[in-house]
Amino acid sequence: MLWPKFVCFALVGLAFGQLYQVASEETISICPENFTQVADKCLLVDNKWKNFYESDRHCRSLNAELLSIKNVIELNAINEWLPSIAPYQPEFWTGGNKLGVTRSYEYYWQSTGELATYLPWKEGQPTPASGDCLKLLANVTMTPEEAILSEHRLTVANCTQWAGHICQTPLQVFKTQLCLNTSAFFEARIPV
Repeated sequence: MLWPKFVCFALVGLAFGQLYQVASEETISICPENFTQVADKCLLVDNKWKNFYESDRHCRSLNAELLSIKNVIELNAINEWLPSIAPYQPEFWTGGNKLGVTRSYEYYWQSTGELATYLPWKEGQPTPASGDCLKLLANVTMTPEEAILSEHRLTVANCTQWAGHICQTPLQVFKTQLCLNTSAFFEARIPV
């Protein structure tokens, strides 16, 4: 039943010279504009100081969410990337919080609602009495020549404090096809 439709399409395509042949195909992953690929996600740093709620709203306005950290590989990649993009910024909001949770040491990622199982705490943390939201925080050491930041680690903070923030969004995956016909070629990106 499908065969006659295919033959009809092929004949019409040949008649109008619009039958294309896929010359090559590959899958690519890219980040949205202004985001940078770090590990397996796209990140954007905003150095403007906002509280947790304003930071979350800003990320959502970009079709993104506040940063969540899955594992040590992701944390290491973030710590390698941050000095080049924000060399003098010691603190950033993440999506980690315990808003609405009665257990004092249970934190969730805002974006997924999942329990945060990997929590790379800064020394002396967590201190649940200091707030309900999680920041990445680095120590700053001043020398006569420069300011040196340690690795960023998680710390508990009051959600109304101000800090920069990091937005994340997943990589956009496309299949690209190089299509040929007798008079031209074009490249098509097809979301996967």
